[in-house]
Amino acid sequence: MKKNSKIYYALNNLGTLSLSRFIFLCLYEKDRGYYQKNRIGTDFITAPEISQLFGECISIFIASINQRIGNIRDFCELGPGNGTLIKDLSRNLNKLIKEELKFFLFEKSSNLTENIKKNIGKINISHLKKLIFPPRPIFFIANEFFDALPINQFEKTSEGWLERRIDLIEGKLKLILKKNPFFSLKELDGKKGDINEISPYGTLYLKRVFNHLKEFGGGLLIFDYGPLKKKKADTLQSIFKKKKSYFLNNPYESDITYHVDFEKIKQQAHQSGLFFYGPITQKKFLFFNGINERFFKLSRGLQSSKQLEILNSQFTRLTNAKGMGDLVKCTLITKKKLKLNFF
Repeated sequence: MKKNSKIYYALNNLGTLSLSRFIFLCLYEKDRGYYQKNRIGTDFITAPEISQLFGECISIFIASINQRIGNIRDFCELGPGNGTLIKDLSRNLNKLIKEELKFFLFEKSSNLTENIKKNIGKINISHLKKLIFPPRPIFFIANEFFDALPINQFEKTSEGWLERRIDLIEGKLKLILKKNPFFSLKELDGKKGDINEISPYGTLYLKRVFNHLKEFGGGLLIFDYGPLKKKKADTLQSIFKKKKSYFLNNPYESDITYHVDFEKIKQQAHQSGLFFYGPITQKKFLFFNGINERFFKLSRGLQSSKQLEILNSQFTRLTNAKGMGDLVKCTLITKKKLKLNFF
């Protein structure tokens, strides 16, 4: 780790670092953070980058419920990466909803924002620097957004819940346990060794989106990695040069994620007076929203067996039960109660 980095400075001058602060600097520190230097696809690939089929299925779903949730004309993607999904949504939704539509993007990385502008071309999209939205119904989409937000971890010990923090010991980054008077977590059940993961940014962003949905209507569609019910365990993951690695080994050079807790999102949605649907697997969502039909239609227009092989590979990657198909979950949050036979 370079001595002129903010992480090094903080550990040498301010003491230990919270996990969330460490992860934030690793991912977003100016000119050095992982997302400030890399495109989406460098070490991992998301569903929109795999195939247009993903965006087409989301477009079909939105169009199918649009009248029931308020006839939405404004759409906002949180953490758009390279901008591929919003590009696909713009192309498809403008065909399915015969009115003028507006699209917004919220991306913290200036590097990714510049990549998006190059990728989307002349599409009229507004970039949001803060989560401040126009006062009207909006449909939000968050694909692999919440699992990339910094988290804090608390471990249950004989002394109660202690915070996991980062320290610099003999020149190496180490995890230590320390009491945090602001996060006692006394009300939480748990046995020794249990780990509770809390995302301050995730909670804040959801609060702002939920407040908007409650006042103006719309919806939030989330796709993210995580189990149907999360255990009290350490789920921090790091990808370095396309391989899993320990998250402290390569600061600034690896992507750091964790498993999303859909139960916590559900609780927060209900506390905001909203309706929560799911979670279901990505595979189930895609099958119920026409991925088979789109696959066969696209395959009939291909000119070679090689093209068909590529399309089949894309379809499999999106739906494979051992891969993204079951590992990625989907949930919907709305102000209005809906009847959805597959959620």
